[in-house]
Amino acid sequence: MTLRLSSLCLGLAGAALASSTALAGPEVRDHRAEPPAPAPEVRDHRGGTPAATGEVRYHRRPGPRFMLPLKIDLGWVGLNTMRGYAPGIGAAVGVHWASLSPTPTDFDLGLGVFGAVLSTPVDPQTMSSSGVAYGGAYLEGGHTLARGDFARVWATGRGEYLASGAFDQSHKGFGAMGRLSAELYVGGVGIEPRGVFLGTYAIGVYVEAGVRDMVDNVSAFQAGAGLTFRTPLVFSP
Repeated sequence: MTLRLSSLCLGLAGAALASSTALAGPEVRDHRAEPPAPAPEVRDHRGGTPAATGEVRYHRRPGPRFMLPLKIDLGWVGLNTMRGYAPGIGAAVGVHWASLSPTPTDFDLGLGVFGAVLSTPVDPQTMSSSGVAYGGAYLEGGHTLARGDFARVWATGRGEYLASGAFDQSHKGFGAMGRLSAELYVGGVGIEPRGVFLGTYAIGVYVEAGVRDMVDNVSAFQAGAGLTFRTPLVFSP
């Protein structure tokens, strides 16, 4: 009996000693074995799909991918007809050297198209109004009368080939117009992976007058005024 009790006491003491040893020893972990933290996801906003980490992405600038060096006119035009004065709106757009030049220039040369639509007074007999329309191509050259760093004044001359229609008639002929214009401008050149910029932005006003070979019963003398804009050459692949 005494022997069994002694053996039981020794067994309990050994178990208690082993348990205390296990609690006293700190657990050591090797952090190098832990899996690495996930890399942040990089998204290409153009397509919304994940891109490779560290990959350089170029985002295309807003605006047109391709634009010619243009001069754009939009304004009022008027002429006399057999039914009275006819007012209307006119527009022109062409490729011009002064829009392409990245540095200030005193000379301009351009080629483009133009057109206008006008309305005559109401005929008291038929109670109707007849329209006058014309359009064609032009060749224009000009030189600055004054120029600063951001503003300039142009004197230009324009030769035209046009077709006109009014009062159930049509006619083809030539025209010549003179113009004075003033504009604010800024130009430059830029070449980068996202595209090429070359030329001048501008906004201004103009007045013009001249003669056009029109259909019968429409005055050859015409005058107008309006706004003028320039855009540079832009290419974005």
